[in-house]
Amino acid sequence: MKKEKRQRLIKQLVSEYEIETQEKLVELLTEQNVIVTQATISRDIRELKLIKIASPKGFMIYHVSSEMPLQTDLKLKKKLKEVVVKIDYINQLTIIKTLPGNANVIGVLLDNSNWREVVGCVCGNDTCLVISQTLSDRRILEERLNLIFR
Repeated sequence: MKKEKRQRLIKQLVSEYEIETQEKLVELLTEQNVIVTQATISRDIRELKLIKIASPKGFMIYHVSSEMPLQTDLKLKKKLKEVVVKIDYINQLTIIKTLPGNANVIGVLLDNSNWREVVGCVCGNDTCLVISQTLSDRRILEERLNLIFR
């Protein structure tokens, strides 16, 4: 299946089902006779700018984001204030500790923020590692984050 059709199907599945994991998305695609790897799904999620939101049942599920960059920045600022417990800085790294289940949301919003000082994010359940290219970039990120928390 071509990438465009697969991604259209992914958006449809995410809209119809509460999908918590990439593995569940792979399962649903397999049921539709679309065989993909988790790595392909990961790229598709990034390209489609899918985010994780809390479902009515309290689980974090994938959601199709239709936000513009300015709205992403506003949502990021709101979410940072709501879920961040602590922020530490080490060289070019920013470590953001969140309430459980929220690190991925912060990572997706930072990835989509178009902030030049953010190269990328690696997130777990309650920790988001934000990577900057230089120490100077990390300091700019630190200043931005400090302005949000004042």
